[in-house]
Amino acid sequence: MTKNAQDFKKVFVSYVRDNSDEIDKICDIFRRNNIQHWLDRDKVGAGKLWKKAIRDAIKNGAFFLACFSRESERRAESYMNEELHVAIEILRTKPYDSGWLIPIKLSECEIPAIDIDANHTLQDIQYLEFHKDWETSIKRLIDMIRREEDTKDLDSDEFWVKKLVYQGLKSLVENGEGVGFHNADLGHPVYTAGAMGKFQKMWEYADSPKKNRLFKKLSKLSKDLKGMGIEEFGFIWWYDFSEWKDFCKFAVDIYNKRRVF
Repeated sequence: MTKNAQDFKKVFVSYVRDNSDEIDKICDIFRRNNIQHWLDRDKVGAGKLWKKAIRDAIKNGAFFLACFSRESERRAESYMNEELHVAIEILRTKPYDSGWLIPIKLSECEIPAIDIDANHTLQDIQYLEFHKDWETSIKRLIDMIRREEDTKDLDSDEFWVKKLVYQGLKSLVENGEGVGFHNADLGHPVYTAGAMGKFQKMWEYADSPKKNRLFKKLSKLSKDLKGMGIEEFGFIWWYDFSEWKDFCKFAVDIYNKRRVF
């Protein structure tokens, strides 16, 4: 059977009922911006198997909006938890930073550390802090969703090759494997100094912007992608490695985050 275009929703909204007022506000803005969205209370018809209906909606959605809050954090069991686990199953078939799953915080809370793959959890995905700055966050969210149409401008072989190489090299840093780093140590003082905009001659033997091939390749790719307009689209996976300072800061942030755990 051919599916009607209306069966394909742009955003699946996952939330707990305690946050209905905030969700209604977000969805009202979606409607005013001509963004289709899927809410279980609106879209699951009487007599339908809700689990199958929701699973199909998540698969067909262009984005999965996970709305976390103090209320969702307090609930050991909820429909949102079930929706989230379905979404994680689907996310495991995509790059973890594909931008398909968008976490937001409606209030101060912890995002659950659900495993996505061997190296990443849900906490590694960049989230929007609605509770701190509603206006900026909703604007960023709308921009992230709308870019789906605009990315046709980046639909060239050259862009996709550069993007895939960039993401592969970036993952070497994120995985903390130490490939391309002095003594496989992301926390080496050379990177700490570099992150602060300093370059100490004593560490030149260890690493430098002239010696580090990983940095040189990521720097060139960053500059190339910027020249192709990458920054206009607000991709959640994008990080600008153009300068040594930014490369070092990214590496040190990854090291510090892993050291906490």
